[in-house]
Amino acid sequence: MSSDKTRTPDASPPTQRVVSVLELLAVAPQPQTSAQIADALGLSRSTVGNVLSALHARDWVHRSADLTYEIGPALLRVSDQQRRKLAGPDPLQVALEKLAREVDCGVALLQIDGPEIRFIAVAENRGRIPAGISVGTRLPLIPPAAATIIAHSETRTQQAWLAAADPVDAEQFRTLLADVPVLGAAVWGVDAHSVAALDVLADVVEHLTRDPASHALRQRVLALLGGISGAAYRPADLEQDTPVPISYLSAPVLSSTGVPLAELLIGPLRSAVTRDERDHYLTAITDAVRHLPMR
Repeated sequence: MSSDKTRTPDASPPTQRVVSVLELLAVAPQPQTSAQIADALGLSRSTVGNVLSALHARDWVHRSADLTYEIGPALLRVSDQQRRKLAGPDPLQVALEKLAREVDCGVALLQIDGPEIRFIAVAENRGRIPAGISVGTRLPLIPPAAATIIAHSETRTQQAWLAAADPVDAEQFRTLLADVPVLGAAVWGVDAHSVAALDVLADVVEHLTRDPASHALRQRVLALLGGISGAAYRPADLEQDTPVPISYLSAPVLSSTGVPLAELLIGPLRSAVTRDERDHYLTAITDAVRHLPMR
């Protein structure tokens, strides 16, 4: 009979196994396969597989394309909320919420994590940003995701990012990478119909978040959201005096030596934004990235 390193005399074995899997992933230096977890805990691989499937369905663990696991967005949200209760206000979260009040819309911060982007902080007190996104959410690193980070990355990284784009759109994304350092940000336009669609799909994502059996469908809706967030304006387009539709603005967070650390987003999601309002959004986001207290 195999030993079970997770059992204690007074604990429910199934509960202990779930807790032990989460504890192992929390301290592991890198994502773990199901087999690695089973061997480390002295459990059968089928048992660990069942535990991971249940946790993955609730977003308590994240499963990567290479079938490795790590702590997922749902647990990250819970731990982040608890940390704030115990440690007081987080300077980064305070800065994001201040920006959200200034621009009167939602704010989010993301980083590149291998072949994905991961949202590390979100301020939702003024609206959704991006629609349906929460702390820990991951999306594929394909254009236009993380465009302002890529614009400040090395040539090889830019080429790999462009290669992942639809060939029809590759040239416009190449132009975008050149425009970001000029403008200091990217401004995404979207027609009025798509603004409404983004809002409806956000409601769908939030509904699916509460359904543990909907993980795969939720990921498909999130991918759809990313595909209809619009095309980036050229700097000259923003000089016109007429109102234009804007979905999001994004700007790179750079180190003192110019290395891209993260991307900051704000989400007006408005079908008509005046030139003065556009200038206000651009000034607010480009000023914020220079003063963010990165963790």
